[in-house]
Amino acid sequence: MERFSGLFSTFSTRAIYGIYSFFVAILIFDYFSDTQKYNYVMILVGVLLLCTIGNFILSSGSLYLERVNEKICFFVLLIICLAVKTAWIVTYKIDPIGDYEAFFNTAKALGDNFVIHDRYVALFPHIFGYASFLSIFLKIFGANFMIPPIINVVLTTISMGLIYFIARRIGGVRTAITASVLWILLPSQTMYNMFALSEPLYCTILLLAWAIMIIVYDKIENMKIAKVLMYSILLAALLVLINMARPIAAVPIIALAIWMFIIDTKHIGNKKLLINKLAYVGVIIIGYLIMSSAANHYVTLRLGEEIATVPGYNIHVGFNKGASGTWNPGDSALLYHYSGQPGWSAQDVQKQMLEEAKKRIKNDDIDFGKLMYDKFIIFLGNDDQAVKYADPIMDHKVRYTIISNVFYYFLLVTSLFGALVAIKNKNKSSLLIICLYVIGLTMAQMIVEVAPRYHYSATIPMIFLAAFGIKHIYNKKRI
Repeated sequence: MERFSGLFSTFSTRAIYGIYSFFVAILIFDYFSDTQKYNYVMILVGVLLLCTIGNFILSSGSLYLERVNEKICFFVLLIICLAVKTAWIVTYKIDPIGDYEAFFNTAKALGDNFVIHDRYVALFPHIFGYASFLSIFLKIFGANFMIPPIINVVLTTISMGLIYFIARRIGGVRTAITASVLWILLPSQTMYNMFALSEPLYCTILLLAWAIMIIVYDKIENMKIAKVLMYSILLAALLVLINMARPIAAVPIIALAIWMFIIDTKHIGNKKLLINKLAYVGVIIIGYLIMSSAANHYVTLRLGEEIATVPGYNIHVGFNKGASGTWNPGDSALLYHYSGQPGWSAQDVQKQMLEEAKKRIKNDDIDFGKLMYDKFIIFLGNDDQAVKYADPIMDHKVRYTIISNVFYYFLLVTSLFGALVAIKNKNKSSLLIICLYVIGLTMAQMIVEVAPRYHYSATIPMIFLAAFGIKHIYNKKRI
């Protein structure tokens, strides 16, 4: 049994990194096979330069900084991160528009009133999660449009600290330094900070959850059951907070279960460890379900009507072959048509949209292979969406578009190398659960509405894999 479990664990480990590698290889091939793409030569040359000179600088620089006092190095990186992100939001200021305006206005309303009666938020209750967080600061500092960007910069800096901690556990100080620098330099993340959006918040919480998972993983064998339960409840609470801001908590939960029971097989023949693992994951799931229900009741109370818990509209849009699963006015109009029906709650509307989605899947003669491929490319194919969102105030749009995509594909190429190294080394560390997150998030997006911005959180695992790969590029003896 132990031998079979070990072989299956190794096979699963390599399969997970292999799936990620396959995804990235498709993206690279799709992007660079189109030689007629706007600024193709410039982007190709930029990626090649970063993959050679950039990798050398990052690898050599991290090797040098590894010898410096680690605390000093860490705090300098934090200061640089804060300075870079602050410089951007001070240079480029934009009033909330579109979805970002909805977040800001909802936050303002929540700060002014306990019950706000907002049907749009009831239809999409994840808006409430970030808006309620933002409302605290708007109530204290006033409804200034610069409050969200400032909060984003602070959250981004905290995220860098968490990235450093996690990357250090994955591959040591050099990997931590490289991952931190990649996060600081990531153009799209820097640009997104100027908007009122939930990504910096839920990604910070996600990183905190991963950090706790890593701590527990290292110590669970010798932990007392009371401490295991304490960590489980804490993680359940964090996952609920993530889900309130962005409904993706199922992905890290499933990834954790796979890591604990399929990849790590030390519990076989170890009764105490098995009990601890079962209690750990079981209480996380039960606690998450209980706290999610309580959170939904609270949001319902604040909105004055039953909130939707079914993502019917998003699934309906996700299978629109004409729009390749993206937002479109036709599906939006249908949603508002049902929302306007007398006596219908937000839950009724979303349930009806789910029925419409079922009809679409059954009757629309969808080429599912083509639709999934198109959605995959839309979701992960480029990283310049922040430039488009900032169009009203952005100068040098072409330049920033090129910079965003050059860095993104550099990140993809180096993360691919990191995944290949992990396959060779049969790496079963926390890098695997983070890699699993990208795969799970991508698969989840294939059944719902898709947009380039939704891959924001996926860039974090790419950074970890890239940093892991860069560490090995000029250190072949370790491969």
